[in-house]
Amino acid sequence: MDRGWWWKFGMIVAVTLGTIWFLIPSYYSLVVMDRDQRNNLVLLQERLPKWAPPAKYRLNLGLDLQGGIHMVMRVDTKTALQKRTERRGQQIATYVADKKLGEVTAETDPEKLQLTLKAKDPATMDAIEKDVLSTFGDFKRISRSGDTLVLAPDESQVNRFREEAVDQAMLVIRRRIDKWGVAEVDVRKLGTDSIQISLPGRSNPEQAKELVGTTAQLEFRMVDDTNPQFFAQMLQANPAPAGSEITLTDEGGFAQLQSPSREALLAYTKDKVPENRQVVTECIANPMKKNECSSYRTYLLDKAVPLTGESLSGADASVNQMNEPEVNISFDPAGAREFEKLTEAGVGRRMAIVLDDNVHTAPNINEKIGGGRARITMGRMGARTRDEWLGEAQTLALVLKAGALPAPVTVGEIRQVGASLGDELIKKGSLSALVGLGLVVLFMALYYRKAGLIADIALLLNGLLILAGLAFFNATLTLPGIAGFVLTLGIAVDANVLINERIREELSHGKSAKAAVDQGYDRAFWTIFDAHVTALIAGFILFFTGTGPVRGFATTLIVGLLASLFTSIVVTRVIMTYFVHGKNAQTVSV
Repeated sequence: MDRGWWWKFGMIVAVTLGTIWFLIPSYYSLVVMDRDQRNNLVLLQERLPKWAPPAKYRLNLGLDLQGGIHMVMRVDTKTALQKRTERRGQQIATYVADKKLGEVTAETDPEKLQLTLKAKDPATMDAIEKDVLSTFGDFKRISRSGDTLVLAPDESQVNRFREEAVDQAMLVIRRRIDKWGVAEVDVRKLGTDSIQISLPGRSNPEQAKELVGTTAQLEFRMVDDTNPQFFAQMLQANPAPAGSEITLTDEGGFAQLQSPSREALLAYTKDKVPENRQVVTECIANPMKKNECSSYRTYLLDKAVPLTGESLSGADASVNQMNEPEVNISFDPAGAREFEKLTEAGVGRRMAIVLDDNVHTAPNINEKIGGGRARITMGRMGARTRDEWLGEAQTLALVLKAGALPAPVTVGEIRQVGASLGDELIKKGSLSALVGLGLVVLFMALYYRKAGLIADIALLLNGLLILAGLAFFNATLTLPGIAGFVLTLGIAVDANVLINERIREELSHGKSAKAAVDQGYDRAFWTIFDAHVTALIAGFILFFTGTGPVRGFATTLIVGLLASLFTSIVVTRVIMTYFVHGKNAQTVSV
């Protein structure tokens, strides 16, 4: 055998062993551990061998396979718009007074979403109307009569606000559920004003209702910068427990602890800080997976909370004159006074913006900030693209508004999917997959003899590759996902049928065994490749446009198609080459 064959053989062996190794957490989660414990990542990590992959790389089961809680939350965008119109009236009245344009009173009609401004001096209304409409572009004029001006939100702004209200609610709900430890949660829009939530493996609907329905807590708190090396000294005096993966990092001259586990950081720092201080973590976003944290790092904050999100009236992302993203925030009159006092006393220090006990940013206070308006710069771009950088600014603005302007959220539907139903679906789905696989394996072995057995070996490896791929991408396996799994096995068999039939055709033309095998694979390659690419395009369309079970089916289909290409074109050819070329065979059992 030539050197190229040995390289391919070594690669196949490495892929096979790596696949089996990567499925160990899934095996322990689904087979070794009890059903009610399979979602406990901490316990799973303790049960796994030290040489096994991390527990997070396990195959997740969807709500339809293991039971759990199904919820539909309705976002009251109408009430949110009414409150927004009321706040805008207060802002306009304050703006007119600050600009010395005159004096106006603001009254709101909550049903019509209209704002009526009445000037104390009718002669000032012309200047007030012109300045207000140019400054507050999200409102338009409805009517004007003497000293009275009636405004209403622009329709495009109303639609945008409704979408943002649902997005904000989804962000807050996702953050809260992530703290609960449900890694495979499915949170997605349902219609225009509802959010559907699936919590696999959970069995307490009231606890879920309380967790999701509670209003988010947004806080502005000062960072304790008196000792920049506080965490470094802590780690030196008290080494981190083995296996906690706690390391020391430096962020702008300030030592911080970092770990993939938020719980490990909080457990390690417990009772190691002064009474008037608190350790709060920051989520370091995973660049490969949206809404997930790759790791966490610590901040030492004052326990006192001088300002909360209740005083925040707005937050918007923009691009400054230097073409750099920033977030502009504004406070109501009471909040503006408190913010001015806070920044005056904290010049030179950092102020952390905390939502639900998670630090989102900690900008430095360069000067006293008055007027109730402030700007949060996003820092240097670094290795990020401009779109990623601007996206971070937009996410921060969304986080701030999520805490400051939460639209009322009510439970429209909540039910528990029984665990017995999940077990039944698992058994039926697994049985259907095994029966289908067994029939295919038997047919290939009987019809194509030795070539069929080689295809069966590749088919088994293909199945393992699909499961390992789903585990690697933290995909959630649902019943439609099992259907996609069976479908991809059928596609993989179809590729081997094309190859074997092509080899038979070459043999019928009088070709030698070696030539028939080589030309059979070469001439079937583009047919197989085109068929797989076509199916991949359909799979990607389903993945990016679909949600829930449809997306689960698409994920399994995509992973399966890629695995099928590898096993049908590479694996079977290496084995067939060994039996024909390596043993100098004169015939092919096909």
